[in-house]
Amino acid sequence: MFLAIKEIRYEKLRYGLIIALIFLVSYLLIILTGLSSGLANLNKAAINEWGAKTIILDKDSEGRLSQSFLSAQTLKSTQGTQISQYSSLVKSDKDLKENAQIIALPKKSFVYKNLKVTQGDKFSAKNTAFVSDVFKNDGFKIGDKLQVANSNVKLSIVGFTPRATLSVSPVIYTSFETIKPINRGVISAILTLDAPGKLAKSNNTLAMSMNQFINKLPGYRAQNLTFNFMIGFLYVIIFIVISIFLYILTVQKLPNFGVLKAQGISTSYLVLNTLVQSLIMSVIGVALAIIIGAITAMIIPSEVPIMINVSNILSTSVGVIMMSLFGSIIPVRQITKVDPYTIIGG
Repeated sequence: MFLAIKEIRYEKLRYGLIIALIFLVSYLLIILTGLSSGLANLNKAAINEWGAKTIILDKDSEGRLSQSFLSAQTLKSTQGTQISQYSSLVKSDKDLKENAQIIALPKKSFVYKNLKVTQGDKFSAKNTAFVSDVFKNDGFKIGDKLQVANSNVKLSIVGFTPRATLSVSPVIYTSFETIKPINRGVISAILTLDAPGKLAKSNNTLAMSMNQFINKLPGYRAQNLTFNFMIGFLYVIIFIVISIFLYILTVQKLPNFGVLKAQGISTSYLVLNTLVQSLIMSVIGVALAIIIGAITAMIIPSEVPIMINVSNILSTSVGVIMMSLFGSIIPVRQITKVDPYTIIGG
């Protein structure tokens, strides 16, 4: 290890360039992972807050809440929390506008009890609304009147709730009585605390776990696959680049390795030296990327849905370090093949 550190200190420019490259790719990975998590959370944050295990939809809805219309017979025969969903543009008297998901649910339900309050209160009377913190960040205040587009329905904001977004849009929670004039009393789904397997099967309904339902959200799966492809490709880039750089450095140092072997230095020690160099460079590059990534997350505008957490940082760090170590395999093979007699000319 002493030899590895000494060599890095002596060849600052060469190893500094490799560290800089690892830093840049690691930083990009952290940002992409944060954006992937942030966008995924915008799609499903409200669903996670409901605390349900199963959602029951119309069988022809294809797993989409907006396409589900449960029959009266299903509502009578199925126990759980009924919800109605309506997507619309809302605007305030101050001409502030927001595309929102309006969700109606009963006040005595477990979903209503699970909703958290950051300011004000939950909805109670008719035409009151308990809205996402996104509204607050965009300038809306408690007491503001929200006009639902293409209707006569007006909602009065009585409180704000955190993490209330569905399909990237902020959520407005209100009563069935309030939403009835615009959705004609249609019930979109039923939420239950039972697992899908414990529910009686019906030919008219589709029972899905919440994870299955989330994967059916418009664009959610495609978005995740796109980000995962980019992230995976960056790991491959790290592996290839580290292999190339270390291979070139190793080839340049083959005469030195030959001399060291002739002096009695074991091949295992030289191999360990290369692995330690790769580990040191990757750790330094990743550490710098974590610091700059955290600063970026703090100063980036709130409109950018980035979410950098411990799990993202750990997975990225371990991935980059492992790819760097794997990238050392090719140079290590060259070291094991060095013949000191051939190198020295004996």
